[in-house]
Amino acid sequence: MATADRAPALDQLDRALLRVTARADTSAARARQLRWVVGELRRALAMEEFPDGAGDSLAALLAGKPMRRYLDLARAGRLRTRAVAGAGTSTAASMRVRMDCLDILARAGSVPVVLPERPAMPDLKPPVGARQRSLLLDWLTDQADRPGADAGRVRLFALVGVVLDTGARAGELCALRLTDVGRDEQALRIVRHPQARTITPAMTEILPLSTPTRSALRRWLDVREDLVWHAQGAVTAVWVSTRGNHAGLPDEDGNPRRRPPGMPLMPRGLARAYTRTVVRLNVEMAGRVGWEPLPYRLEQLRRAWVAAGPEQAAPKPVEPQPSR
Repeated sequence: MATADRAPALDQLDRALLRVTARADTSAARARQLRWVVGELRRALAMEEFPDGAGDSLAALLAGKPMRRYLDLARAGRLRTRAVAGAGTSTAASMRVRMDCLDILARAGSVPVVLPERPAMPDLKPPVGARQRSLLLDWLTDQADRPGADAGRVRLFALVGVVLDTGARAGELCALRLTDVGRDEQALRIVRHPQARTITPAMTEILPLSTPTRSALRRWLDVREDLVWHAQGAVTAVWVSTRGNHAGLPDEDGNPRRRPPGMPLMPRGLARAYTRTVVRLNVEMAGRVGWEPLPYRLEQLRRAWVAAGPEQAAPKPVEPQPSR
């Protein structure tokens, strides 16, 4: 049997990965997930306890016994590249992502994959109701131009409006560039990517924005300009960080390297920034007449757009003209 680092299965796996990530309909988020799974498979194959013969071919690697062993190791957290305090076992959501990626890689490699039953989907938290959706949009109208709000809160106002108007997912939000914003912030160009096991071409929608959302987004873009001034290079992402953070790699003196504010947000960072700001805002607004707490997850806002029905969710024939 070939050594793990020269196993034929890994060469075939890398070629399958390249084929998938080179496709225009593979989102950046999905590409990261695929690379993550490939890295885990490489580490699993190097373990002495991994089934013999799994590295002989991609078909052998994706067979029943190696797949069960890989998923067991992944679920137990034994394939992580670094220790994560309090991480524990892998979540059901992460296990579903792994299975989705394995299915995609198998198709790209033209081989079958033998997977166990997918973990059940959790019960979804209720979406924002129609009344709260209306109240939130009215609240945006009142808050968008109010002076004194910090950058994180201004970004939150714009995020809430955009998600309520477009139903965009975190990955789709992070893919937005300034060229996707229409003239006078009247519309947004959203590229929808398939979710879960579906493998279909991406679809571009051009969706109009409500007046409250336009006001909130306009305010955020003004704040954003000041933030990206600190970042190195030209940043075109709509959603950027509002404060510096360390890059995870030390400098020559062993100190954490600092990234300036104004750096593009990734999906996980966007979701965390949203939740962090919402927690503070809900505490501050608690008890005020007419205030209903914002949900702690963007997904609940997104599903409010879906629940509004086909007429609300359908793309509108508005062509945005880049203005920034």
